[in-house]
Amino acid sequence: MGVHRESVVNHTSGVPAHATGRIAFVFHSHLPWVLGHGGWPVGEEWLYQAFAHSYLPLLQAFDRLREGGFRNIASLGITPILAAQLDDPRALSGCDSWLNNWQIRALDLPKNHPLRTYELDQAQSTLDIFRRHFSRGASPRIRSLIDDQVVEFLGGPATHPFTPGLHPDLAELALRIGLDDAARRYGTAPKGIWVPECAYRPGQEAVYQRLGITHFMVDEPAVASAGGRASTPYRLANSEVTIAARDARVSDLVWSHERGYAGSAVYRDFHLIDANHGLKLSAVGDKTQAGKPLYDPQSAGVQVELDARNFVHELTNVFAQQSDAHHGIPSVVVGIDTELLGHWWHEGIAWFERVIELLPESGIITSTLEEVTSSPQMSIQLSESSWGSGKDWSVWNGERVSDIVFAHDQSQNYVLDLIDKGICSSEHLNQLMLQLSSDWAFMVSRESAEQYARDRVADHASQLCSGVDSDNPFPLISFSAARVRSRTESA
Repeated sequence: MGVHRESVVNHTSGVPAHATGRIAFVFHSHLPWVLGHGGWPVGEEWLYQAFAHSYLPLLQAFDRLREGGFRNIASLGITPILAAQLDDPRALSGCDSWLNNWQIRALDLPKNHPLRTYELDQAQSTLDIFRRHFSRGASPRIRSLIDDQVVEFLGGPATHPFTPGLHPDLAELALRIGLDDAARRYGTAPKGIWVPECAYRPGQEAVYQRLGITHFMVDEPAVASAGGRASTPYRLANSEVTIAARDARVSDLVWSHERGYAGSAVYRDFHLIDANHGLKLSAVGDKTQAGKPLYDPQSAGVQVELDARNFVHELTNVFAQQSDAHHGIPSVVVGIDTELLGHWWHEGIAWFERVIELLPESGIITSTLEEVTSSPQMSIQLSESSWGSGKDWSVWNGERVSDIVFAHDQSQNYVLDLIDKGICSSEHLNQLMLQLSSDWAFMVSRESAEQYARDRVADHASQLCSGVDSDNPFPLISFSAARVRSRTESA
């Protein structure tokens, strides 16, 4: 495995002559299917919190930046299973009720509580924006951002499965379903994808090329082990598909719970919830102390400005170090889960928006993953990898989840047999795709809501074998069994 130089011109058309570097934010937006599968502490609550605190305010921030003239701000990955929920009438009704409940909880705070006005304003403004702009679903807002070239859209397989664990026919089918869904929702099929868990198996680029995928992101150790560098575009193996790895150090400035900005003492604490009102009213505080101070939005706002300027300063240093080693403009790829901003890190969206506003002062431009990967000068051969613990596949195929791996294998063989017999239905595929979500093994491996994850696998496997889609859980797959056969056989 290694890197091989090619005689490819590195085009930088459209890049200002004064630009010192470019940054490509790559956001991965994903939740498993939770509608009809529990409420609290796991279930639909995840979706409503993420909608209210991450997706809605981030899309609003993109709108404001668009009005300020910014374009190609980031690459926004939204998994098909999440997109389906953000448009589902049941989810929209549930989110409206959840936002109303947020208002009630804020109103229930004592009138002299220092955060009562802040929480109430947050709840009321979010509900107002939701009803004015999102009550019919998120897709129209996302599509307008794509059409105006504010963001690059990244698609992916239907339900975020761990691709290396899939039968090749089903891996291709899952991606075809996802690409078709994106084309219906947003008007065009994406050329770039977010590969679930950044999981790579040598050879899978052949499927991507066959389906018109031109680029995706991997984690930095994947290219480092092959002699490559983060944020550098490479042609993958002998294909026309290109990749770039996220810069781990720069990404960790945002992502890391130990070194990242989100751990600042004045930011709102994610974990501590007021038992009487269900609200997060505390700041992170001194991590060496047991107690938590009351959250102060003004102090947090000052810290947002400091951290935004610090991030731009760090980028300036990175580009200064890279300038002599690159042909053309140096790049940095930052890859994070969208839910980090707003949901996990309450001030994260304000920080991101401020960073984008500050970049021009330092001659740094925003870019998309497609732009960064468009002109590779070298090819690279990658080994098996992921962005999970150990950067291998153990989170999704290790001993702790061997029962889930076995169940997935059994269900895949069952559906392949149905396809061969010509009796596979959309209901069968619905249940299989829901069962194959990578979240279940992740939750077990990380000891997070482990029983919920195991129950979901068992439930979908049972529904699959019965052939019954009792609650119509996932309206993404709607084509006939004959079309399924033609897709798999065409490979």
